[in-house]
Amino acid sequence: MSYVVLARKYRPQTFDEIYAQDHVTTIIKNAISSNRIAHAYLFNGPRGVGKTSMARILAKSLNCETGPTTTPCNVCSNCVEITLGVSTDVIEIDGASNTGVDDIRDLQRELMYAPTQSKFKIYIIDEVHMLSKNAFNALLKTLEEPPENVIFIFATTEPHKVLPTIISRCQRYDFKRIPVEAIVRRLQEITHAEGIKVDKDSLYLIARKADGGLRDALSLMDQVLSYCSNEVDVNLVRNIFGILPNQVYRNLLQAIHDHSGAAIIMELHNIMEQGTDLQELLNSFLDFARVLILCKLDVATDEINPDEQPLYTDTAKLFNINELMYIISCMIQTKQDIKYSTNPSLIMEVALLKLTKMDDMDDISHILHLLQTQGFSQVVHTPAPRKEVPPAPPVKAPVKVDPKPVMPPEPKEENTTRDIDLALIQENWQKIIALVKKTSNASGISLSTAKPIAASNTKLDLTTDMTTSYNLIKANIDSVSQTVSEFFNKSIRVDITLLNSDKPVQFGKKYPNQEDIDSEYPDIAELMSITNSSLLP
Repeated sequence: MSYVVLARKYRPQTFDEIYAQDHVTTIIKNAISSNRIAHAYLFNGPRGVGKTSMARILAKSLNCETGPTTTPCNVCSNCVEITLGVSTDVIEIDGASNTGVDDIRDLQRELMYAPTQSKFKIYIIDEVHMLSKNAFNALLKTLEEPPENVIFIFATTEPHKVLPTIISRCQRYDFKRIPVEAIVRRLQEITHAEGIKVDKDSLYLIARKADGGLRDALSLMDQVLSYCSNEVDVNLVRNIFGILPNQVYRNLLQAIHDHSGAAIIMELHNIMEQGTDLQELLNSFLDFARVLILCKLDVATDEINPDEQPLYTDTAKLFNINELMYIISCMIQTKQDIKYSTNPSLIMEVALLKLTKMDDMDDISHILHLLQTQGFSQVVHTPAPRKEVPPAPPVKAPVKVDPKPVMPPEPKEENTTRDIDLALIQENWQKIIALVKKTSNASGISLSTAKPIAASNTKLDLTTDMTTSYNLIKANIDSVSQTVSEFFNKSIRVDITLLNSDKPVQFGKKYPNQEDIDSEYPDIAELMSITNSSLLP
């Protein structure tokens, strides 16, 4: 007889053999016991977690000669035929190969025929998300009101691609990824039954590489056994799958901590000499850094071998959580950059060398503090902190000279020492206009055409007879108020009033032209230039 792979040889045949999906098996067993069997089920979850196996076990439980039962006998003709996949009443359909409307119509024509030797006619459609939209729509009416003895069981890894109208007609069960510890236990049981000697480190490597899928873990174990025969060694497993020992990631992080670019280059050179794929290296490096964060947070995890816990704990002491998160962010970006690069090893080297300069980067909280206390210009021009320089050698003592007394400067009168009145405003009016011009040149020019008429410690009233100036100042009144307030170090609100400029025309009077305005009223001329104004004809 030909060799049967482990994934098929140890495929679950009863509900109790389904691994790490108790939340699903319990509900289905209770439904069978209470005769609450639905006409359609949707099993969704990652690959290799037991969806199709659960569908077959459910079919055996319903069509067993002693059933419906929660414990199919697996010896009657119905159970044996379902296990072998040759039952005429349990039809397994590959959704990827039967995607069209015609395939669904052929299925609907078969529904009218009763089961030949079982209680139910069961259709198991794997990868149901591969059906076309028209095929789903053709199935809707049948799925809502199927014949009494027909049951549909759908399995998919991508439930978001299944039409909501299909999902609403099914009982949905979400299958979970199988934990690493559970996969290790199952592998131990199988290797013990097969008489294979394997160390726990190898099992953890295989379980982590399986990424939550027990079928994947058994396929990987088959691959290992083809190389190692009946004795599995962790070093051989690493060589087969190109998995680096965790000490390599420890060495890289130690070099980052020590700011040793040479050590990083040498370590990467050794890694590349082994033919390691850089994407796999980055994935493993990210997993290692993630576990370090869990160690810093005192979060227990079953994803690592307990024997390696001291390695993770010691490495976690090299960095704080913010630094570890920065390292992870850089490595994620490096993964994206490598995909589109013709020289991925260079990108990897530069990324790791960049991490050695983490100490030269200022903390974001410190930058925010400087922005709040000193302003943007101070933060931009603040020099980077320098390392302490050793003191210079001592020099000869200078000749003692009697210092001349220095007279303290006369205190200047601050703007805050006087109450605000109209005289003080007029005295500083040109200075205020100059400050406003720094913020907005147009507002400053408009302000030069306005006249202060009243002032207090809280308010400044202005007037102007120019509509353009009034509109510009009014639009920027908050900015003007802030400038005046900062100048006098008081909270002052500026208000402006437009005087009636509709004066009667005096016939015979010569009005100024553009040349007169340019020569006699330069401020007005500049304002007209900024606002693109012109004289009325």
